[in-house]
Amino acid sequence: MAGLFAGIGGIICYIISINKNSESYGKTANSLLLVQAGLISAATLVLIYALATGYFKMEYVAQYTDRALPMIYKISGWWAGQAGSLFFWGWLVSVFAVIELYRIRNYSLKYKSSVLLTMIITSTFFYFLTTFVVNPFKELNFFPNDGMGMNPLLQNPGMLYHPPTLYLGFVGFTIPLGHAVASFLTADRTGFWVKDTRKWSLITWIFLTIGIVLGGQWAYVELGWGGYWAWDPVENASLLPWFTATAFLHSAVMLERKHKLKIWTYALILVTFELCIFGTFLTRSGVIDSVHSFGKSSLGIFFLCFIVITTGAFLYFLFKSKDEIRDEGEFTISSKEGLFFVTNWLFVGLMAVVFFGTTLPIFSQLAGSKLSVGIPYYNKVSIPFFMAILVLSGICPLVPYGRNGLKSSIKALWPSLIFMVLATAGIYAYGYTKIIPLVLFAFTSFSLFTILLQFFNGMRKKGAGIIFRNRRFYGGLIIHLGVMIMAYGVIASSFYNVKIDKVVSPGSTIDMHQSLKNSLPAGEAEILTGITPDFELLVGNLKVQERKNYVSVYAPVDVKKDGRYQVTMTPERRFYKNNEQPFAEVAIYTKAGGDLYLILASYSKPDNVIGIQAIYEPFIVWIWVGCALMVAGGLYTISYRRKDSDIKTN
Repeated sequence: MAGLFAGIGGIICYIISINKNSESYGKTANSLLLVQAGLISAATLVLIYALATGYFKMEYVAQYTDRALPMIYKISGWWAGQAGSLFFWGWLVSVFAVIELYRIRNYSLKYKSSVLLTMIITSTFFYFLTTFVVNPFKELNFFPNDGMGMNPLLQNPGMLYHPPTLYLGFVGFTIPLGHAVASFLTADRTGFWVKDTRKWSLITWIFLTIGIVLGGQWAYVELGWGGYWAWDPVENASLLPWFTATAFLHSAVMLERKHKLKIWTYALILVTFELCIFGTFLTRSGVIDSVHSFGKSSLGIFFLCFIVITTGAFLYFLFKSKDEIRDEGEFTISSKEGLFFVTNWLFVGLMAVVFFGTTLPIFSQLAGSKLSVGIPYYNKVSIPFFMAILVLSGICPLVPYGRNGLKSSIKALWPSLIFMVLATAGIYAYGYTKIIPLVLFAFTSFSLFTILLQFFNGMRKKGAGIIFRNRRFYGGLIIHLGVMIMAYGVIASSFYNVKIDKVVSPGSTIDMHQSLKNSLPAGEAEILTGITPDFELLVGNLKVQERKNYVSVYAPVDVKKDGRYQVTMTPERRFYKNNEQPFAEVAIYTKAGGDLYLILASYSKPDNVIGIQAIYEPFIVWIWVGCALMVAGGLYTISYRRKDSDIKTN
């Protein structure tokens, strides 16, 4: 409560400081911001201590932990539930605000106050929710002997890193939004705000990227269905701001360097921030059904009001300043500026079609019907956008600024076209013959070779040191290279995965090639057996083992490939305390060419049979490798030192 009041006081003082250019009110507001951050940090320590020590009189602790839960998962209970995760959101904003307070301490009073006003409004909103709507410190009128325990699906290492990285991605965009607001309020039309927040924006984008991919990896290893992305509404909620954030980063380059796409850049940071809030709303309001979402609550109206009010305020300043922030000069579609403009539209269009599919159940329900779309819709509407984005990912860095940039670069694209044809022909001959993935593979190969050529030509003309001297450009190329690597993994695993279900007695062998031939039409079986390793699975006797907080039932499976022993895998079913439903724990054997993925689908001791589901996911490991390369490229891009002349002082 005290932190909430400190935030309200800080908001008032920042507004007065901006209107009257008052140094004293600005200092008071800064002090209140620090007080709020200190109080919330102290409350955070109290919550963590309660979770760690099992203070079950606190309703939140009783709901998400129990005595048998491993300590690391007790701590992760902080963000496991609705109230705790919102408190975590607000705490992160406060921490970022304190960091930014000291980073921009030498900036002009009005600019600094505008940035911090945006951040303290956001943090105070979340503290309002966790004070009056979903309070994580609410106590029961009795002291339970034990808690209900954490959802077994959350008892996975992914719980330790996926939510925090995703939240860092969501929260971080508050900072560039604050600087955009500051540029309005100080009438700064130089584009300084995008230059000053470049590193913040990239770091935030990196965390959002990591959070999304780690979420997919968590689903892959925990949910027991062999996939990593199901276009679930809550999955989409994290992807939507990534689309617009990626467009924002590209648009910001044009604003900074060429003073173009100015309105686009302002609009994209607003949409990105609001989509982060909207994603939080979708997850926590209970308005949609999802394996990831929380139960029904009254939070929805508060989130919608916050989105409407903040969007309205930002648009007011944007339209008020639109005549002053028009682009300087014109550009053609064939220039780098024009291609970035097209890229913006592609990312926004992709966001729009995914947003439509995600929110259709909400709006149809309001209209009295129950309409929804499934995976086929998302695949059909997204593939054309992804195709175009893949091609532009290779071309854009190659094209110079100017009216005829693309025309002057046509000759440089011939080697990439030749490589695309040869690579596509080679993969077709190897057995990857389906049309849509073949086209996607061709576009990816074209862009991959174009990116590699730019590395080669840069080093040939200016020496290998150019990679270190121009880190922004080559870091961006590394990011694009990671996108291509990831695309290969997505294409192969999405279109060429195979699944076999067998019920066998212990001691039996499952021949994957023979099983595919028996279960699929001849043509499809021929394609898939040609690209799937010849695995033989020897299923052992069922075993039972008691662990600290669950009982494990598993079947060891010896894996042979081409007659040679490879590994013993142990797919299992876990029975957790206070939960009668068994949870599958998959076994995964990873190689560069693909993953063998085993699930203990069923078993019967009386009948002495074991049901095994075997899935082969080709090249899926390259999704994780591609993400790592994107992250490395992002970090390399921001590894340069900022010059003193970049700093905006009084």
